[in-house]
Amino acid sequence: MVPTSYWRKSWGTFVRPNTGSFDIRDVSCLQEPTSLRIVHLYRIDACCQRCDRAFSARDGHGMSTVTGARVLTCPGCSASQAVSNRELARFSASHAGTAMAAPGPIAEVA
Repeated sequence: MVPTSYWRKSWGTFVRPNTGSFDIRDVSCLQEPTSLRIVHLYRIDACCQRCDRAFSARDGHGMSTVTGARVLTCPGCSASQAVSNRELARFSASHAGTAMAAPGPIAEVA
């Protein structure tokens, strides 16, 4: 079973999905215009709730692919969480063209 995210209010007026272990800040992907299905996922910017580390995950570097989902792994504390592709597509579509403020620098996962 792949857990799905839910919406919560945080950081003032911003509403971001909370996946349990991570706050998703941004999703960089290529989507089909009609169905909004993710064709290619470039990057997910997230913040670990356990250790408060902000990071940018991409395939093989903090993010792995499983059927129907992506698994994020924190580079600081190794916490991990699956996020469904449908939730990522919904998040990306609802935040298209908007930049979300991050409280600190986002570290690239090596």
